[in-house]
Amino acid sequence: MTPVDGDSRSRCLCPGVRAVQTVGTPADFKAAVGRVAVRHGPGRRSLRKGLRRDVGYGRGMARKKAPTGRWERLEALFGSRIGRVLVRVTLASLVFLLAGIVMRQARAYTYRMDEFRVQAKNLRMVDLPPWADRNVQWALQPKWFEPLSVSIYDPDAEAVVRARVCRHPMIRGVEDVRVLYPHSVRLRPVLRVPVAKVAVWVDDDSRGQVRRWRLLSDDGCLLPRSPYRAYLERRPPLPAVTGITEPMPLRAGEVWEDRQDRVKEAVAAARLSARLHRDFQGQISVLRIDVSRFTPDGARRKDGEVRLTLSCPPVRRGGKRVARLVEWGRTERARRDVLREDTYEVKSSRLRNVLTQARPPREIDVRWQLSVRGRTAP
Repeated sequence: MTPVDGDSRSRCLCPGVRAVQTVGTPADFKAAVGRVAVRHGPGRRSLRKGLRRDVGYGRGMARKKAPTGRWERLEALFGSRIGRVLVRVTLASLVFLLAGIVMRQARAYTYRMDEFRVQAKNLRMVDLPPWADRNVQWALQPKWFEPLSVSIYDPDAEAVVRARVCRHPMIRGVEDVRVLYPHSVRLRPVLRVPVAKVAVWVDDDSRGQVRRWRLLSDDGCLLPRSPYRAYLERRPPLPAVTGITEPMPLRAGEVWEDRQDRVKEAVAAARLSARLHRDFQGQISVLRIDVSRFTPDGARRKDGEVRLTLSCPPVRRGGKRVARLVEWGRTERARRDVLREDTYEVKSSRLRNVLTQARPPREIDVRWQLSVRGRTAP
């Protein structure tokens, strides 16, 4: 049987046989393979059997000695592929952790810096109504919004500014708030509009009790009079509200709480008065609104709940305007709480029919059809 040379040995040996080559010198391995080939034949299976029997292949191969020390184990771990991946992940995590700590400390530091804090002097009001003159601008000066201090990096900065601005008695709400770098705020406020006036008796040292007029807004709040001078000059006189027994709030901008809902009914009647003035093309105007007999459950509905005092055109040409009392009933706000209450269109049509008569009466009841009482004008 012909011995196997080196090339044929490298081609015919399996990977396990090649691993045996690493043990000892190449000459010893070549001699061992030659002896096995002579004895068992050159085939792959014969060589495997001979190597297992003579050389010891398959009974345990020599392996690298495992590291025993701590540093040697770490070195072996970091030198492997998994170890290198773990090192990269750990370094990336440390970088993100340090960046988060730095950003948190930087944000906490900037919170305390005055250069990035919004104060009352940095507020800018935009898109004010056309009637907002110098009196309104004076009433909206930044000094009236103090104290105010919030960082622009605060996530609740807009909410804080909105809440502080809405505490102003003239501001009903804020439509838009924009916090601008580094410390300014631009906002679009919604101003309260007066719809009626309420008499207030104030003690005077020289004259005793003096009647003063306070303005009533469209959401039931008391307003100061001086900022609305230009607004009041451009519109018809506001109606005076009477019949509210609940004490009014002490400060302007507070809602007038009323358990009998007379304040809400008076505000609705004031809106009704403005609508009458428009529908009658300015020929009539409401001078007074009496809600003294209004009740939420309609207990005094028969007597009349809302009474309007109108200023109507004179009967004769060149005469004085005539005051007429109108029993209106309930407004549209409280009409759903009772049965058989006519709408505004029906009542205004009845009022128009009565006022077009040659001699209209002084007292007009528009709650029912063809109900006119009182004496006619002279």
